[in-house]
Amino acid sequence: MPVAGQVAGETVIQKATEQFDNSPLKTISLGNGLFLFSGDGGNVTAVVDDGSTLLIDSGMESRAVELNDAVFKATMRPVTRLVNTHWHFDHAGGNVFFGSSGVTIIAQENVKKQLSSVQDVPFVGLRDGNYPEQALPTMTYSSTMALRQGPQRLTLVNYGPAHTDGDTIIYIAPENVVVVGDIFSNAFYPVIDLVSGGSVDGMILSIDRILAQTDEQTKIVSGHGPVATRGDLEDYHDMLVQVRQRIEVLITAGKTMDEAVAAAPTKDFDAKWGRGYVTPDVFTRIVFSSLTKSSGSR
Repeated sequence: MPVAGQVAGETVIQKATEQFDNSPLKTISLGNGLFLFSGDGGNVTAVVDDGSTLLIDSGMESRAVELNDAVFKATMRPVTRLVNTHWHFDHAGGNVFFGSSGVTIIAQENVKKQLSSVQDVPFVGLRDGNYPEQALPTMTYSSTMALRQGPQRLTLVNYGPAHTDGDTIIYIAPENVVVVGDIFSNAFYPVIDLVSGGSVDGMILSIDRILAQTDEQTKIVSGHGPVATRGDLEDYHDMLVQVRQRIEVLITAGKTMDEAVAAAPTKDFDAKWGRGYVTPDVFTRIVFSSLTKSSGSR
């Protein structure tokens, strides 16, 4: 979910909508009936079989029609199923359009709860939720679910709270693609949605599990940014581990959140990871709050 640095009085959704409304929607072939659509909110992946298309994420509500047109142009098959990697508006906003068209929406069980009620995400000014019935998942799972789309086997997995408590990682075989949602932003500091059960420790744990299930040939589709390699994900994991350790040392020393921010624990990573929507200071506050089990932007 892209956030942080919004103009005073401007919501995250307004800011993201403005940005994405001016971003071209790009279509990239991942090979053998798999396509990536980027520029419309979070990355969207399509898996095609002889008669239908399965989508992973639905982008933003404001560009759902454009996304649907791009998907049909690339696949020449109607969308019949949609998997949400989590509940945030730039990944599930198109649910209203697709659900109203009769598409079956699939997600981890907590996503249905989050989309059904108003949610507030601290530090980044996001307030969203309370989606209509047609936008809600009609198929849910707890820890794992298996799907088939033509020759591809999709394994949906939730490793526990990470970016949120409703994350879905999708392993696609034999094509050797994994779609990880906002557990990984390439190459940005991530949002960790603490109110939705997310935690920095959960992020690291989930990435450990993903790394154990991938190899050097795996194509990794992150929530935002270009297709990544296993090496990219390893670099991201290393950054998370080191920043977490540094902030834990500051907490143990009795530092306040503001003092931790002033210590700049991310400074040697900022050139690579600090150019996105989440500023180094905001990321530090999120990790500090995750480790102290606090929330809000004190």
